Amino acid sequence: MSLELWRRRVRKAPPTRVARQVVHQAAEIDVTGPPVLCVTGDRLGAAAFAENWLPHIAGRGRDAYAVSVRGQGDTPKGDGGLAGRVHDLVQTAAALPTRPVVVGHGQGALWVAHAMTRYPVVAAVLLAPRGLKRAPAPPTGAPRVLVAGSPTDRRSPAKRLDAVAALYGGAPLLFSGIGHDFMTDAGWQPPLDALLAWFDEG
Repeated sequence: MSLELWRRRVRKAPPTRVARQVVHQAAEIDVTGPPVLCVTGDRLGAAAFAENWLPHIAGRGRDAYAVSVRGQGDTPKGDGGLAGRVHDLVQTAAALPTRPVVVGHGQGALWVAHAMTRYPVVAAVLLAPRGLKRAPAPPTGAPRVLVAGSPTDRRSPAKRLDAVAALYGGAPLLFSGIGHDFMTDAGWQPPLDALLAWFDEG
């Protein structure tokens, strides 16, 4: 097999570029740490974080961002499937002024797991992860990785949390009194405060 034929079979064309929706809330006090970039598997995309999470993160002294990957929110669908969504996340992270902490919720945790193999995030939270059955590859730059969720979340049950946490050499951080929708459920603030405290530990 010629080298050119091998390249055609093995190498895939990069996903088509799309105009990504990125929502930003600037830190309200002196910046105390890396920015936080959020992504969810929900079709709402960045809007899922806009009401509660981004203002709260900004109020704690961090620039807060949320991205809608292709097919979410106001971002066109484009092509590329999983690879396209991971591409959108990596490109958004790389465009920030400094390397971020990244939070992936639901299916977004899968995208973050893949993005970490291509871009050296400061740390990552895989929150109520879905679709992540094995670690894609070792993360670039050895970031801290935290798996978190709710013991009563049927969409990301305790067994899954344990399995995903084991992939990264730890145990899951569990929050009671909340369901799957960590950004919009009534009990959203205590878990977010705990995550921000974990960020500060680094």
